[in-house]
Amino acid sequence: MKKIFYLPLLTLVAAGSWAFYPKPAEGTGTMMVISNLSLGLDAQASIIVIAPDGTQKEKEIDFSKGNAKRMAANTAVVHKATLAAINEYTRAGWHLAGMAPTTVATGGTTYFSQTIYTLEK
Repeated sequence: MKKIFYLPLLTLVAAGSWAFYPKPAEGTGTMMVISNLSLGLDAQASIIVIAPDGTQKEKEIDFSKGNAKRMAANTAVVHKATLAAINEYTRAGWHLAGMAPTTVATGGTTYFSQTIYTLEK
């Protein structure tokens, strides 16, 4: 009778100790969310996400040329899409580590803006 009691008790103790076994650490790394915006004769915009393993996803943003008011509205759309991407990764456990803006204007006809957001986990 005592042997029958010890086997379930031993199984229960083994299962209980397994719950405290160290778990493997979550994957860490750095990723980038890049917002690209080009105004001028060839107006276009995109959001590029580079994952810690180097894979890249690109999302083209619908961007039409027009007057200054239309270009400002399009710029706001690009910033909203970038914010949505950053918020998505923040909910997944990433946090914003830094940001670097770059702006280039050439010959008065082309304006290029790129903002790089660095995320860490």
